[in-house]
Amino acid sequence: MHYSLWTNIATLGLVGRIKKAPGTAGSFIAVLLAPLCFLPFGLVQRLLILVVLFVIGLKACEQAEQELGEHDPQSVIIDEVFGQWFTLLPVNVISYLGSKAIMPQEWFVLMFGFLLFRVLDISKIGPVGLCERKLHGGLGIMADDAMAGLLAAMLMYPFQFYGNVIFGY
Repeated sequence: MHYSLWTNIATLGLVGRIKKAPGTAGSFIAVLLAPLCFLPFGLVQRLLILVVLFVIGLKACEQAEQELGEHDPQSVIIDEVFGQWFTLLPVNVISYLGSKAIMPQEWFVLMFGFLLFRVLDISKIGPVGLCERKLHGGLGIMADDAMAGLLAAMLMYPFQFYGNVIFGY
């Protein structure tokens, strides 16, 4: 089946059509792309990226829901990218695009953020589940992942701070 541009954005092309755990696949892709497309920027630029991604995500999720004829289709994973990058907002990884490779401890921080976000997103704990139950359409699809990302970011901040103090990264 041929899908519209908006649905392909919402599903990240074929990534969202993976049969097993498309949301986890989308989050993992987001972590892999973060050192290139998100983390090299300062806080203001990261916030702007998140706003643009949220707005695009709203439209893409709305369109995909209509086109696929499902409520919150599993194949729609742009919300996972948004939530995962929101989780990584406080991360201050030292090296990105220069000649220096990303160090193992930096990947550890990214993977910790990945796990935090996935646990909160899958468990739908507290306000995450509330967003999913009370909001509908594109906003409902994006909001629960935004809330999971916010909670995970709040947990990442002290981890990042103490990691810098203790481990020097």
